[in-house]
This record gives sequence, structure tokens and C-alpha cells, in this order.
Amino acid sequence: MDNKAYIELLQENYDKVVNGLSWTVDKRIILMLASHYSAAGKTFSFTSFDEIVKEIKGQTSWFSTLRTSSSLLYGVAMLLDGKKEPQQAVTELIENEEILKQAKFKRSVYSYISALFLTDDSKQKQTHAESARKLYTAIRKHHPFLTSYEDMPYSVLLSSEEDENLEHRAQTMNRYYTELRKHHFVLGNQLQWLSQILTFPSADYVEKMVPYVVQIRDEFVQRNVKVKQEHYPLFGFLAVAGAKTEHIDQIVALYEELTEVKRFRWYKSMVLHMALQKVLHEFAHLDDSLDMSMITNLEMLIQAEQALVTTTTLAAVAAASNTSGE
Repeated sequence: MDNKAYIELLQENYDKVVNGLSWTVDKRIILMLASHYSAAGKTFSFTSFDEIVKEIKGQTSWFSTLRTSSSLLYGVAMLLDGKKEPQQAVTELIENEEILKQAKFKRSVYSYISALFLTDDSKQKQTHAESARKLYTAIRKHHPFLTSYEDMPYSVLLSSEEDENLEHRAQTMNRYYTELRKHHFVLGNQLQWLSQILTFPSADYVEKMVPYVVQIRDEFVQRNVKVKQEHYPLFGFLAVAGAKTEHIDQIVALYEELTEVKRFRWYKSMVLHMALQKVLHEFAHLDDSLDMSMITNLEMLIQAEQALVTTTTLAAVAAASNTSGE
């Protein structure tokens, strides 16, 4: 899908989301939903989406975290839409979240998003949750003040029901974090997420990764994109996906076209992620020589990118609500 067709689909989906949910929904949530479906080449169906929303409401109490945050409700419905039959999908989500809670994760917005990525193997769910908790604890040993439940989704995505040295992966993350600091990456959550993303292909430290990330950042700067801390994870996705200069050109070209559209121009940071979403979805189709391991990595990256966009969008909406309420 070329940029023109994508932008047309994006605007169509934006209008469909607005018509379904009304203008009262924060624009960031509208953009999140519209870009999610558009990147996958899908037209937003309010009927399908609303089936998930109604099922969540039917299976939860009025005081459930899923019900009290409409932003979370819509984000989760988006990620469940089209995956399985609504009743089964919601039931599994609630069961997965309870399993994470049993593994000593605190119930929160992030626990529900993390629950989306727990293994489908019912016999291995508890083991996977416990592995995720071990990885989370190992990450926290290196960054006790930085690590929070915002790191839950990646802890689940980067662990599995299989035995592995989770402490080794956490050490590798810390090494990436330390090395990137030497190249003027600012410390913080975004740098920690970047260091986590770089371990998707391997728990071992890969020497070429840091120079590659630096090169990707510099290429964006050279194209006059104002790079911010919130863009750090984006560089990690591109590095793991094996992005080349031509792919960065594609992202920047789409970014520039999107920022010319009136309804998108005030959300430039989100727009850059929207451009990345489109390119990530297309990566697996760019080269027929991609092996299955690379395709699996790309699928995981798309999941990770979805987790990042959802959690950061919810955080931005919450921060805006708190500010406006002061």
C-alpha cells in the first residue's frame, strides 16, 4: 500500500472511530485506533470492535480497572479485535491477568496489556508468568528506581515458558543501556525500553547493535526529524528488524506527508510511530528471502510496538487529564 492509499485509509478509519465513539474520546486514543487498523491494511468496524467492548463490560464489575479507564478499555478491545471469538478472547484475557497477579505482579493498566501476550498454551501459562516475574525482578536489580510496572509487557514478551537464563538477558539489557549512554542517549524509561527491545533476537550482547542504533538515530537527525527520548524505542524496532537507509527514507517521507494533514499535525510524535507501524507491517513482505526466525522476530516486534504505543498513549491521556484537572 503506497502512502497515498494509506493516508486515505487512515483518514477513513479516523472518521469511523469518531463516528463510533464520538468526539468526546481523547484524540490520542482516536489516532491510536485509526493507525492500528490502517497499518494492518484493515478498515475499522465499529460493530466488531463494540462486540469486544460489550463482552469486557459483561465479564467485569463496575469497579474493574478495565471498566474505570475507558482508554484502557478501548486499547484492549483494539488489541483483541479480530483475534478470537469475543467471549473466548475476553475470558482468556481476564484469566491471564489473574495468573500474572498470582505471579506477584500488581494489578494495573499494564497487567491487562501484559496479559495479552501470555502464552496460548494453557499448561504453560503459570510457568510463563513466573518467568516474566523473574525477568522483571532481574531488570529491577540493575535499575531499581527506573523499573516500574510499565516494564511488565516487555517482561512477558521477552520471557517464555521455556527454561532460559533470565538474569543473563537482564545483564545484556543493562550493557546496552550503559553503552548507549556513551553515545548521548539520555537516561530514562525510553532508553530502558530501547535496551530491552535490542534483546528480542538474542539474550546475548551483539556488538554491532549499539553502532547500528546510533546510525539510525543520526539518519533521522540528518533528515531534520526532531528526535526526542520518546523515539528511542523506535530505533530499537528498526535495528532489530534490520532496517536500511531506504526504510528510514520511507518512514520519514510518510511522516512528512502525515504532518501536512491538519488533524494529525499537532501529534507529531505519535505520527512518527504511525509511520513506523506501517513499515513494520510491510517488512515481512519486502524480501522473500526472510527466514521463519526473522518473520517470528517481526511478529514479536509488532506486538512489542503495539504494547509500547498502547501504554504510552494511555499514559499521555492520563497525564493530560491530571493536568487539566489541576
